[in-house]
Amino acid sequence: MAILDHNSDGESQNSRTKSFEQRGQYTMPPESAHHSHTLMAFPSIHSADGEEHLRALQAEVIRIANTISKFEPVHLYARSELIEQAKSLADSNVFVKPAIVTELWIRDSGPVYVYDTSNKNRIAVNFNFNYWGGKLALKGDGRLAAQIAEQSNENSVRSRLTIEGGGIEHDGEGTFLGTESCIINDNRNKGMTKAEAEAELRQVLGVTTFIWVPGVKGHEITDYHIDALARFVAPGVVLLSRPAPNAHPVVSKAFEETRAILLKSKDAKGRSITVFECEEPDITKLGSPDQHNEVVASYANYLLVNGAVVIPKFGQDKLDSQAFELFQQLFPSREIVQVLINMLPRTGGGIHCATQQVPQI
Repeated sequence: MAILDHNSDGESQNSRTKSFEQRGQYTMPPESAHHSHTLMAFPSIHSADGEEHLRALQAEVIRIANTISKFEPVHLYARSELIEQAKSLADSNVFVKPAIVTELWIRDSGPVYVYDTSNKNRIAVNFNFNYWGGKLALKGDGRLAAQIAEQSNENSVRSRLTIEGGGIEHDGEGTFLGTESCIINDNRNKGMTKAEAEAELRQVLGVTTFIWVPGVKGHEITDYHIDALARFVAPGVVLLSRPAPNAHPVVSKAFEETRAILLKSKDAKGRSITVFECEEPDITKLGSPDQHNEVVASYANYLLVNGAVVIPKFGQDKLDSQAFELFQQLFPSREIVQVLINMLPRTGGGIHCATQQVPQI
């Protein structure tokens, strides 16, 4: 019998979506695992301050998509009226597909992929995207995870949690890293305790050990996603984004708190955490943010693809070069590719935020 569920936009969910009671046990592969393809979204005017803002966002999304497509296919989702425009800009290994989508931040609105431990099938998890705790009006993106699962004929499961993919960081060996400000927050999970959130993450992601850092509520639209702050580059090794000397005090405090917690933490295998730091660009030199965001610029917001690492370039030569050299050290077996972005950070995110990897079946 088909199960009908509802998400935060009040629209019926994929009939293949499993109810809470029917779910199994799942495990999320690391981003370093081989990918089938990468998901991206082509932004529409509904997510921009105007035509100039939109054109800049679209240009950077296409630049990222075309770069990734040299290493693996990209599925770029676009509204029907934008499909021909997107196709005209995209390289041959970028496949433009229709969807009701306004925001480019598919890491947050799209599915997160896991494996069913009982049969190794790939499962698309819907984490109930609600526009970052209801900070923006509903525009249809809340159904994007279901749309993608339906089009791909993927089995899917709806989580009890409301979170975004940018709030999920794990090492592939059972260790979860996240900010309390994003997940343990009534604007997403009203009344849910940390223990209840951990129980759900254990089942849906297959993690066993949790490293929680405070983060910051309300400083920017995501309530401080982990993927611009701290990332596992390998089990037991974390890249931490160090604020520029002139950064906002709350940003510097979040960094110091996170660093202190990481240095005294153990992962799921009992290892201490080795921390590398990468200094952020001076955001005052990037330009002003859009009306809904603060400028978020972090080299830690990179994406692993098959055989390479795609990292941001912000046009600040010394810091861009230092980041490139550090990534060569951290990922010696992968090609390091930098992509210049400016409007994405001014709209609150970066390369990782604009992408979602799909693991190989």
